[in-house]
Amino acid sequence: MHNLEVPIVFLGAFEDDFLNTEEVLNILKDKFPGVYFKPYNINSIDEAYAFLEAERNAIGYIIFNVRVVHQGVVRALIKSGKPILYIARTMEGSPNYLMDVVEAKKRGYPVLSIATEDVLSDAVLNKVKYLVALSKIRGSKVLIITAKNLINYMSWAFPNATELSKAVAELQRRFGLTVNFMELKDFIDKYYSKVTDAEAEVWVNMWIREASQVVDPSRIDLIKAAKLYLALLRVARERGANVVAYDCIMNVSTGLIDSWPCLGYMQLWYDDLIPVCEADLYSILPLLIGKYLFGRPGYVNDPGVDEINNSFVYWHCYAPTNPHGSNRPEVPYIITDAHGGGKHASIHVKLPVNEPATVMSYNPVTNVLSLHVVKTIDNIYWKQLCATKLVAVGDAKRVAAKWVSENGYHRVLIYGDFREEVKEFAILLGIKVVEEDQ
Repeated sequence: MHNLEVPIVFLGAFEDDFLNTEEVLNILKDKFPGVYFKPYNINSIDEAYAFLEAERNAIGYIIFNVRVVHQGVVRALIKSGKPILYIARTMEGSPNYLMDVVEAKKRGYPVLSIATEDVLSDAVLNKVKYLVALSKIRGSKVLIITAKNLINYMSWAFPNATELSKAVAELQRRFGLTVNFMELKDFIDKYYSKVTDAEAEVWVNMWIREASQVVDPSRIDLIKAAKLYLALLRVARERGANVVAYDCIMNVSTGLIDSWPCLGYMQLWYDDLIPVCEADLYSILPLLIGKYLFGRPGYVNDPGVDEINNSFVYWHCYAPTNPHGSNRPEVPYIITDAHGGGKHASIHVKLPVNEPATVMSYNPVTNVLSLHVVKTIDNIYWKQLCATKLVAVGDAKRVAAKWVSENGYHRVLIYGDFREEVKEFAILLGIKVVEEDQ
């Protein structure tokens, strides 16, 4: 069974000895199992409009241009406004490519295009991953668990939207994902309070066994953390959410609950769920990009800059223990208190060093994604501030000077230098990228 259907258009009259459509479909099927590539051959403007009507609900299109076609055909497809991966062969495709596609890109249409002689090379066909990731992002369901007054504040409708409520609305409008809310008291009554100590003990024992060290938290704090993890897992499963945004600071401040999600967030990645620290709206898209485009968990953090030493410290009270996206822990972690002992059941993760990392944030109101790339060099463990502290080097002075404050303070760090891929993906997403280190 196919989870995703992507229309693929072959422009002009095709001959099997020129570009065999079955060969194209078979190559794509092998590269992207689970995706059904639905083929169309379009030779006229009428056929183009019929296609657009038939596929009006498609996530986007792949277009192969290896024959010259009427300009109106290409323009009709592009003006649909759908995200398009446009692949043109050097000689036969260049008339339409240079005269129609390039102009459309200048006008801001969401077209990612490439012209080359070998239209079936890996460098070309690997770009199909963008449409696959886009489909998963648009199918995402975000569950935000927070206090009732904040839910009312964030869910106000236009035209009375404030910054937070507008961010929620714009996330849904721009990307087609769904954002649902759950009041903390409702979550406690229906889920958290239903988890037994015996159920929680199983996870506490496993976390202790797998930790390289357990420093401070009491057994009671660890049981509370395990109960919170199981409650978050169950509510996500029942609500069909793949993104869980538990507003830890706000929720603890209500006095209704005194457990923290750090250990649970670590575990949720292994349940194929995406946790969002502090329910930060500006971290949601970077986390989705990391998961569905690169297959890697994102590390939401508070960044610090050292302009003299051109370095950064990225700190928070948890980080993924599988930063390269495997289904088992890749790095050691210490269970510890943080913030001078005032915050319990945090984790210090020994994140990988001597590796590149991409750091992002996205403001759905301004539609700007900020980005910089660093190299990780060290981990710091001390009890002040948050438990995990990753040190990296990069152009700290330039980043500080170009810091996109409208994107908030948090940043999401993803292991790997994905600068160019993020910029290409942003074209299909229709968003602006600001490189803070360029």
